[in-house]
Amino acid sequence: MTWSRRRSQAGLVVFSSARSSLWLGKDHLLGIDTTGYTETYKRFYFRDIQAITIRRTNRRRNWSLGLGVPAGLFALFAAVASREVVVASILGTVAGLFLLAALLNVAAGPTCVCHLRTAVQTEELPSLNRLRRTRKVLNRLRPFIVEAQGQLAPEDIPIRMHELKSATANSGDQPAVAPRYVVDDPNLPPRIVP
Repeated sequence: MTWSRRRSQAGLVVFSSARSSLWLGKDHLLGIDTTGYTETYKRFYFRDIQAITIRRTNRRRNWSLGLGVPAGLFALFAAVASREVVVASILGTVAGLFLLAALLNVAAGPTCVCHLRTAVQTEELPSLNRLRRTRKVLNRLRPFIVEAQGQLAPEDIPIRMHELKSATANSGDQPAVAPRYVVDDPNLPPRIVP
């Protein structure tokens, strides 16, 4: 469903590269993380997905600067070494490659980080790293999630909340006491405080 994306991982001795991809199943989303030696599979059923969050990042700007500065430096060195045709052409070619990479990075669009939350985990989806692709994938996933979970209209939310409040108040002789929830970490589910 999404193209794989390389993730750099540094170890104590060995540098390896991991690839991540997402695949659409009949009733689930399958995330695959592949290294040179292992594959890890994570299955997210549509009925269990609580939230998918997208956060815009500055990665595109940082990469553009990281590629643009060397392009400018190599172009400057090529201009200084213009008397030596071979050196100038090599430095100009290197500057052109850096510039091409920077332009491709800008053309790919804004970067983002996407997290998928279920009741037991919050997992980053590394293959969804560009905003345009992430929105396209989420628009494709939305009907599957709605089919598995149903959809609640915004005007129905106050009615359901009132019904829930009435049901808990009339459920017994004792007055209904709502449990207090404390959220220490936004990545973890809330805990109930007595």
